Amino acid sequence: MDLYERINALMKSKGMTRKDLCAATGLSYSTLTSLFQRKSKNMRLETIRAIAGVLSVSVDDLVRGSTAIDLVAEPDGPVYGEAFEAAEILRILGTLSKRGRTILLAKAYELQEKEQEERSAT
Repeated sequence: MDLYERINALMKSKGMTRKDLCAATGLSYSTLTSLFQRKSKNMRLETIRAIAGVLSVSVDDLVRGSTAIDLVAEPDGPVYGEAFEAAEILRILGTLSKRGRTILLAKAYELQEKEQEERSAT
């Protein structure tokens, strides 16, 4: 899987279009389309950083690929394995302040309770 396939797979897994990616990164649509059409090997580092940030992956994983990202492009559609999701949650958790971690935990409990209520209602 090359860089552009990884970007496409990650965008698809997040329900994003190229226009969404452009809006989030500040890139022009024509620039992004041109990069994809040519599959340019000379994408600017600032562009790669912006795309990686929006797609919530490291620059290294986006450029070189990783098992977790390559698993996203399954024949039946994009999926994140549980191991990737857990690793991503832990990565994000490690970047948060104590207050941020407390808020995240509270939100997780709220989500868990909501899903339990939804399951009980059906």
